[in-house]
Amino acid sequence: MFDLIKRNLLKIVMLADGVVSLVAGTALTTFSSAIAGLFGPALPAIAVLGIGLFLLGWGVFHLAAGRAERISGRAVRIAIAGDAAWVAASAALLAIGWNGLSSLGVVAIAVLAIAVADIMLLKMVGLNARQTAVNA
Repeated sequence: MFDLIKRNLLKIVMLADGVVSLVAGTALTTFSSAIAGLFGPALPAIAVLGIGLFLLGWGVFHLAAGRAERISGRAVRIAIAGDAAWVAASAALLAIGWNGLSSLGVVAIAVLAIAVADIMLLKMVGLNARQTAVNA
């Protein structure tokens, strides 16, 4: 079973990231005002809406890449770069907007940044494993 997961790690991670991004994007765009109210004034509703719209596109990108017979290394590298940017932006928001975020906002942003970093690492492991297998 672990061999199957290892062989399909990139596909599984890209598809899962796509689904989660679409669900999160839908929630953020639908409930942007309410979520902004929970997170505090450092994250206004228009920013939450923008993040939601971005996540909808990000989800479509991941699903399209993940459904390919052989996932493009370029697509995975773009996904890794995007995840790294998300983590960096989250850290910047926590550092700069700390006083304008609610406790819930701080915790949610930190937890989501850690989750995105974990997904990014899985993409890196999957890409490395595939490149190692090709070079062997």
